[in-house]
Amino acid sequence: MNRLEIIEVIYNILKNQIELNTISSFHEEARLNEDLYMDSVIILELILYLELNLGIEVPDEALIPKDFRTIGSLADFLERQQKLALVEESND
Repeated sequence: MNRLEIIEVIYNILKNQIELNTISSFHEEARLNEDLYMDSVIILELILYLELNLGIEVPDEALIPKDFRTIGSLADFLERQQKLALVEESND
């Protein structure tokens, strides 16, 4: 899955599963806290849905605040997690 597809998945989760009230402010540079008004509970809920929808596991030690600053930084993080999962699968 490429970066744009990941951003689309994030949008769909926030709109349809979490039903985020501030979805109209969604764009790649939107800040999760300041622009979308997502608190830590909503962000954790988003991570859960992303793990389920993308089929990747996000280990707790990989959760770094800078990766959850904007939609774009989150998409970059998820893209890296996908690549790591593929490398781990090929090594098994």
